[in-house]
Amino acid sequence: MTTNDDLFSRLEQLNEIGAALSKVRDIDRLLEHILIAAKTITHADGGTLYRVIEGGKALRFEIIRTDSLNIAMGGTTGNPINFPNIRLYDDAGKRNDAMVAAYAAIHDKTVNINDAYAAEGFDFSGTRTFDQRTGYRSTSFLTVPMKNHEDEIIGVLQLINAKNPMTDEVVPFAAADQSLAESLASQAAIALTNRLLITQLEELF
Repeated sequence: MTTNDDLFSRLEQLNEIGAALSKVRDIDRLLEHILIAAKTITHADGGTLYRVIEGGKALRFEIIRTDSLNIAMGGTTGNPINFPNIRLYDDAGKRNDAMVAAYAAIHDKTVNINDAYAAEGFDFSGTRTFDQRTGYRSTSFLTVPMKNHEDEIIGVLQLINAKNPMTDEVVPFAAADQSLAESLASQAAIALTNRLLITQLEELF
């Protein structure tokens, strides 16, 4: 398959995903679909989906997946995520720009990192600890803010270790991966916002 064919195939996937997301009624299942779809469309080995909570002051881990380690937490798995929330601001109101997921949410900006171990300006100490404990090697990161149609950041989609589908080698996330992930994150944010509004209305009546 040529690169153009692969991109066309993934664009078709993106359209199908967008249509499918609007039909999912359960919030946990929707979040799961979003992360799995993003991983599939970018050939990522792992990923995390965060939701913005506490009135925009923190990120909560919602779904975690790492295929090569058989890790599946949150969502419909029944496996709880016990990681603490990531604060976006400290008590003095200073921005938490050291954590890449927080940075993406605060600045409404995608962060594409080729190698976390060589990246400057971000704190990947937690990632290194995880790698030491599991024998994993977290390399490429693509972190995308999820912004709904009201221009609100409601979450962050983080993808880890893009893989060459032909060789299984870990590679950086390409520009096409970033564009696809950003488009999916936008569609997902709107689908999630709509589902939350419908759920609130259902509970009200």
